[in-house]
Amino acid sequence: MTPTLTYLQFHLLFNLPLLAVLWRVAPRYTGVRRRRAAAGIAVLVAIAYAYTTPWIHHMIGRGAWSYADGAVLVRALSIPLGEYLFFAIQTVAVALACHRLGFDPAFRAGDFDRVPRAVGVGAGLMLVPIGLWLVASGERFLYLGGLLAWVGPVFALQWGVGGGYLARTARVWLPATLLPAAYFWIADRIAIGVGTWRISSEFTTGVAVLGLPIEEMAFFVAAGLMTVNGIVLFEWALDWRDRGTAVDGSSPIDPADPTPGPVPDPLDDG
Repeated sequence: MTPTLTYLQFHLLFNLPLLAVLWRVAPRYTGVRRRRAAAGIAVLVAIAYAYTTPWIHHMIGRGAWSYADGAVLVRALSIPLGEYLFFAIQTVAVALACHRLGFDPAFRAGDFDRVPRAVGVGAGLMLVPIGLWLVASGERFLYLGGLLAWVGPVFALQWGVGGGYLARTARVWLPATLLPAAYFWIADRIAIGVGTWRISSEFTTGVAVLGLPIEEMAFFVAAGLMTVNGIVLFEWALDWRDRGTAVDGSSPIDPADPTPGPVPDPLDDG
């Protein structure tokens, strides 16, 4: 059956307009902040390709989801070109939404507190055995279990690095994760409805919300969460570096002081 929309047409109708709107409303940074925001997005896009490609290749190979005849024009490693484009589209869209909602990347006392870091690392690491156990429990848990095992290491790493910062900025990364996810839920449900791609009933739990499998809902939340946390932690880590070492190589600034004076960025040409 030929789908109503090909994968590339889906991007043209739903995802590229979203990027255009988010770009239009994104804050216009200048100087160091502009370069750091751009660098953070570029780094996250590169990580998305490196980390997601093997997982997507495996899941498509197992048959967790498939594409209608005529929906895909080009593939590489069994992954459609449209899927590769989506890696970048979702990452950039979530990053722009995060910047539009606004966040303060400044390091503060308590950002290295052990408790939130330990809890985050523990929770992330627990997702891996839980996911693998689900996969081993039956084919219908392949997508859900595989997703949890895929997310767990990244979640643990991010919270291990900046758990204290993430704990105090939940009001930033929660909406920046959920709002784009809600849009992608709607677009994904439409694509499934018109037959662009199909989610396997054999490898999913069968639980759905308004026709959208919970595995798909969880994917957009998980991918968005990893992106948002990566974006905010990238700039936060640079601010911590600035506050820890003065440009002239003098003694590090006391990280326990929540309001040290600003340290010029060595990359600042202005």
